[in-house]
Amino acid sequence: MKKFMRSLIKLFSTVKNIDQKLDERQIENIKLRSEKKTDLQRWQNDDQLYRDWDERTILLSSYIKPRASIIEFGAGNMILKNYLDNYKIYIPTDIVARFNETVVCDLNQGVISAVKKCDTAVFSGVLEYVYDINKVFEELGPTIKQIVLSYCCTDIVKLSRDKNGWLSDYTKSDLEEIFKKHGFEIENYAEWRKQSIFNLIKKSNTSGSQN
Repeated sequence: MKKFMRSLIKLFSTVKNIDQKLDERQIENIKLRSEKKTDLQRWQNDDQLYRDWDERTILLSSYIKPRASIIEFGAGNMILKNYLDNYKIYIPTDIVARFNETVVCDLNQGVISAVKKCDTAVFSGVLEYVYDINKVFEELGPTIKQIVLSYCCTDIVKLSRDKNGWLSDYTKSDLEEIFKKHGFEIENYAEWRKQSIFNLIKKSNTSGSQN
């Protein structure tokens, strides 16, 4: 009985500590959002890169066209690269340089110029931490013809955005309007743990005079 009680107390203490950490993150996130800042301190910790996210990255990789020149935003441990086949270029970017080839990029400060070398952009679990997704699409520029991304839409994922450290609050229809505005069509849509997966293709410009 005493052993059971000690285990119960230990379990209660663990749950309490988890709740406390979540509350601390929630408070910190509210502060970050008010100041329009990125949570650099969080992403400097490799423990924040969870292995189960790899499944989502693998799903995104399955949509990438052959012979693509790829820039990945929020590359983390560069899991995507392990699942790429027949590609031209792979440029990993992240807010923290975990590897020598990682290019530092804070999307809340702007898209890096290396995007001009690429025709495909990948965002795996990163746009939730970006305040203005429309601005990101504007800055990607004309060379990007395919975008593969995941996002926790507010009308589908009902989790606390502050407790998860998310900095934006877009619905699925909000995103679809942004895609349309910048000339992208949804070629594929899927869900992974209620997260929306979009494979976007730039519409061909068929306007103009004909000879």
